[in-house]
Amino acid sequence: MATDSTRIVQEYMARHRLPLRVWLSPGMLPDLAEQLEPSLPPGAQIAPTTSLDGHEPLGPAILLLSADELQGPHRKRLLELTRIARPGRPVIFGGTSNKNVLLDAINHWRVFQLLPARPPMDELVDALLRAYDAYATEHAAILCASELRTECLELQRVQDELEQTRDKLLLTERATTVESFSRFLGDRLRQHMDGLHELVDALSTLPGEPHRKELRDSTTQCIASIRSLLAELLAKAESAAKSVQNDCTAATETE
Repeated sequence: MATDSTRIVQEYMARHRLPLRVWLSPGMLPDLAEQLEPSLPPGAQIAPTTSLDGHEPLGPAILLLSADELQGPHRKRLLELTRIARPGRPVIFGGTSNKNVLLDAINHWRVFQLLPARPPMDELVDALLRAYDAYATEHAAILCASELRTECLELQRVQDELEQTRDKLLLTERATTVESFSRFLGDRLRQHMDGLHELVDALSTLPGEPHRKELRDSTTQCIASIRSLLAELLAKAESAAKSVQNDCTAATETE
């Protein structure tokens, strides 16, 4: 399982892999770009910060600068580039033994690593590659979180629609149940009324004995009572069905 998860993460990062961008501050040696290029991955983009002036550069990137520049005349612009370069973080030459420089580099510049003032080329390249891996991973994580958030919102929307559909189906089912029960009960009552009518007709053809007349009158009253009950039942069923229909309509209008 852990291997599968790692593979999925690696495949996602590969799909969203960014180029290695390195921005060189004015304090860097003029030929540093030429020295770095052979040691960096193919497609690496190295640019002096002076070439970025006048437009919004594309990050993330790694800003290379010296400790002397942290409080120098270009501080404001370099800090702005540091913000644009995120989640890439700067690599700083020098200042490793100065407490104030260390605090400034950590608190304001969010430095990735401080190197000696004149680091060996292999040490500089190693710092750049590790800084690159860090910002590429963080960039992929940010994208993944954004996609996951979008997916969750879509799933929530679908869930809301399903719940609304379920409520409509329940209301429709209630209406159908009320209608079916009312129809069934009405049919049975009508059958009983038909039987009572036949009984009254049969009693009418018999000789007029008093107790038969009373039985016929009682049967007629029973028919009237059933007819009244049936009318009341149908009225209640119609009212209930109309109420359910109104609920369905209200549920539809609230969408």
